[in-house]
Amino acid sequence: MMLVFQQRRKSRKAWAPALLAAVIAFSAISFPARSVEAAGATGPKDAKEVEAFVDEFFNRPEVASSLAGSAVVVVGNDKVLLNKGYGYADVESKKPVDPDKTMFRIASISKVFTATAVMQLVEEGKIDLDQDVSPYLKGVTIPNETGSKLTMRHLLTHTTGFDKTDVLTAPDATRKDYPLEQYIKENLPTIVRKPGAAYRYDNLAFNYQGLIVQNVTGKPFEQVVDDQIFRPLQMTNSDFRLTDKVLANLATGYNQLKEPWPQYQLTPTIAPDGGMFATGTDMSKFMLAQLNGGKLGENRILQENTVKEMQRVQVGIHSEIPNMALGFEMFFQEHFNGETVIGKGGDLEGYHSWMWLLPEQKVGGFVVTNSDASDIREQLFAAFMDHYYPQTEKERPAIALTKAQLARFEGSYQYLRAPLVYYKVKAEDGYLSVAGPNSTRKLKPVGELLFQDEDGKLGAFKKDEAGNISYFYYLLIDAWCERITPSPTYSDVPRNHPYADDIYTLRDLGGVLNPTSTLFEPEGKTTRAQFAAQIVRLAGITKSHQPSKFTDLKAHPYESEIQTLLEIHVLSGTSAQRFEPDRSITREEAAVIIYRLSRFLGFPPIPAKLSGKTSAWAEEAVQFIVGARLYGPEIKSTDKGTDFRSRDPLLHKEAAAILNRFAKLFASSAGI
Repeated sequence: MMLVFQQRRKSRKAWAPALLAAVIAFSAISFPARSVEAAGATGPKDAKEVEAFVDEFFNRPEVASSLAGSAVVVVGNDKVLLNKGYGYADVESKKPVDPDKTMFRIASISKVFTATAVMQLVEEGKIDLDQDVSPYLKGVTIPNETGSKLTMRHLLTHTTGFDKTDVLTAPDATRKDYPLEQYIKENLPTIVRKPGAAYRYDNLAFNYQGLIVQNVTGKPFEQVVDDQIFRPLQMTNSDFRLTDKVLANLATGYNQLKEPWPQYQLTPTIAPDGGMFATGTDMSKFMLAQLNGGKLGENRILQENTVKEMQRVQVGIHSEIPNMALGFEMFFQEHFNGETVIGKGGDLEGYHSWMWLLPEQKVGGFVVTNSDASDIREQLFAAFMDHYYPQTEKERPAIALTKAQLARFEGSYQYLRAPLVYYKVKAEDGYLSVAGPNSTRKLKPVGELLFQDEDGKLGAFKKDEAGNISYFYYLLIDAWCERITPSPTYSDVPRNHPYADDIYTLRDLGGVLNPTSTLFEPEGKTTRAQFAAQIVRLAGITKSHQPSKFTDLKAHPYESEIQTLLEIHVLSGTSAQRFEPDRSITREEAAVIIYRLSRFLGFPPIPAKLSGKTSAWAEEAVQFIVGARLYGPEIKSTDKGTDFRSRDPLLHKEAAAILNRFAKLFASSAGI
């Protein structure tokens, strides 16, 4: 799952959709006061009371106005207390959501089922959680730069150390039959961090788990899940295949404009990381089994000790901020209200889901919606926890630390899920100043490596094996941020240079082409190839391995970067056969590339008043660049409009300004 960009289809599995889905979908939200009286710390017990509580939530104007449809389940003490549909499975035909029949894409909640299949094989002694996974991969070799083994436990907890955890594919690249093994072989990551050292949400890791399940059992992944999980739990309306039955019962997914998404297939075709379909009724059965030690009725899918290990906290940046169990995540800690909560969320175009379990209370909930305009998961979960497990938040007393004592935390921290997003941390007297693109927040020390902001949100740091501060976790819930090693000053860019902040930030974020060079050459002209390569490196997009169709790109040092952007239609050639990689790029050409990428990520057009000359084919893109202020001090505006100097060559310093400001725009959508 992830947090903020999920208007895009999972078939792309882009770093951006995965990330943006997570960041935006779960940004801070204010909730209206409840009128239903809190149930106290006793938890949900009475079915009628639970239904009244959830009904009231869905009757709230801000929920009802944006809702297409939703399925909601609440279980407690081995009973289904609520299994109900709200709104429509299809708005046009006014087909209601039927909890027994209406199927939804549950997206990344699929990962918990994949993890369950893995844990069944652990029980059988066919998989060792802490053994090197290489023998299970049967000929698939993952390049490893660390010298440390990769284990199944790392795959299950998003701590693989992979250089890529999401795979970017073109919107039109979906194949009707894209086997899992082929997908894995065509998208090999490299292990660049010691496995277990850092937490970064990892879609690819769960597809590796699916392949291992296939290899170990000798059966297709989807058959194993069907035989070992769906059938024992009588989940008769769940599948990893887009069958005729699924299509007939699948709720229509809608975009933010409440327009229906066309039906789509995922890549790979059977996707262990996010390809499952299910009804609310079927989800209630799985939740009850998880809360009852792996058993539903007379049928058992896991042993009790296995379930306990699966639900145990495995990874956390701090003891008070858990991140992962085995397959389960621990998002929304601020709503836990002192309870132990594990969960799993999911995002696909048109579908958003969240399942939460309180194992100690034997209570759980599930919600899924079929519209990008009604992502109400966190609101419902927060209301649920406040209603059934209310707790008054107590302000933590600050620990008195001087500026000198806090200096060890200073630096820039780059979000591991998307390199464009970063924090700048500065020590002050008694607190840390944490700057993101939207705001600067004060974090006071409240424990060892633990901090709290003015809104009560916690953040924490982690030390590496040498005792140095290496990671920071705050607001962005699906990955830690890694401390950036400062680089020396360029000899031709003094720190007071008007473009210094853009140039040095670009280098810190990995967007320069020669990071060890002592010269930046700010007045040099940027080529078409250089600009494309900078975008790919800055954004952390996995480079394509496909050869280019352009004759003048063969063996070019930036062929793979250019091909990557060509495949997602961000770039185009100057003719059917040529790209002209080493020609200086004009400012309007650069604007078009940035605009296409922005549109791919879901940003809307931005109108602006232009002056000067801009080619007709670039006018909308230049308006976007001007409207979003993605330019440096070389551009001035007057009453007549802004002259972007569209047809001038783009200088190195100006490219740095555009790219740095684009990174800030991207990061600002994360709400940090």
